[in-house]
Amino acid sequence: MSDTQQQEQQMIADSVRRWATQTSSPAQREASAAHNDGCPPERWGEIAEMGWLAFPIPAEDEGLGGSLEDLCVLAEELGRALLIEPFVANAIVASHLMVQTAEGALRSQWLGDLASGQKRMAFAMWEPQCEGLVMPANATAQQTPDGFAISGAKGLSPGLAGADALLLVARIADDDYGLFFVNADAAGLTLGNQRLYDGRHAASLQLEKSPATLLRKAPWAQMQVLVQSAIDRGIIAHCAETAGAASVALATTIEYVKTRKQFGRSISSNQVVQHRLVDLYVEVQELKALWRYVANEPSPGNVSALAIRCIDVARHVWEETLQLHGAIGMTEEYELGEYLRRLALATSLYGGAAVHHERLAALSFKAGHA
Repeated sequence: MSDTQQQEQQMIADSVRRWATQTSSPAQREASAAHNDGCPPERWGEIAEMGWLAFPIPAEDEGLGGSLEDLCVLAEELGRALLIEPFVANAIVASHLMVQTAEGALRSQWLGDLASGQKRMAFAMWEPQCEGLVMPANATAQQTPDGFAISGAKGLSPGLAGADALLLVARIADDDYGLFFVNADAAGLTLGNQRLYDGRHAASLQLEKSPATLLRKAPWAQMQVLVQSAIDRGIIAHCAETAGAASVALATTIEYVKTRKQFGRSISSNQVVQHRLVDLYVEVQELKALWRYVANEPSPGNVSALAIRCIDVARHVWEETLQLHGAIGMTEEYELGEYLRRLALATSLYGGAAVHHERLAALSFKAGHA
């Protein structure tokens, strides 16, 4: 990385930290979590005003054309701030799919508005009961005189509630699948929104002959590559976001053990405690280095290997920091509790360890028989 790139990314990180210091208090996060959609429009507007929603959009489409590494720098800092609003799911995953597939009037009407925050788009990623896996769609699309009508269901996906439009995959016929654009207020569309235990929201989706516009048609093997590549960008950014949350949980714990005393001295003087904290520090730094590497080398195998390591680190950090705090770490009033919930959810939000181990094994098997 050049000195100029390092300076630019440091400016990005600094801007997020200044913004978070002013606007990301526990009370504000609770207000966002309590909102019907988990994303108050005024908050999304604030994020847009900072220019962050324009990063995934090419310059020729009224965006800033930021790299995936730039986006992950943003995500890491937003993870430190425990952002409730669905930046990764909407601004990175869904926006990327629109950039890759939208054409003509739809492209000109939407990409600029996504960059400015006037509109928000989400991608219904998972099939029912298959969250974390990219599976052939059960929803079906029937051709109509005006386009297509989609019927079926999608599983619990982050960032759907409150979006102005949704992207989803549906089967057209036999092995032909389509990526479709559906207005959120389309007839026959119903969302089942849920607040997750870290305050963020996800929703399931039901469609009954809902009108839709076809963006891309392909056999499943090609559609899977298109969809998985977009989700992989989200996984990398999610890992960066998790690294940010883990950094704060660790820093909070280091400060706590300096003040907590047992037998007349701080527990930070205990060599075993010191070793445990050093182990956590090394793991978090490894995770930060790994997401940077994979952001520049986002092969499927690298992404799943990163996801597996991220899940291990998230679990180890929340377990160890909770143990070192004791019961206070679980209280609502103490900030660490928010970070523990975020890290716990990070172990499954974009697929659990078993999902990524199976994917990595399948990729290795395929490579070995190529």
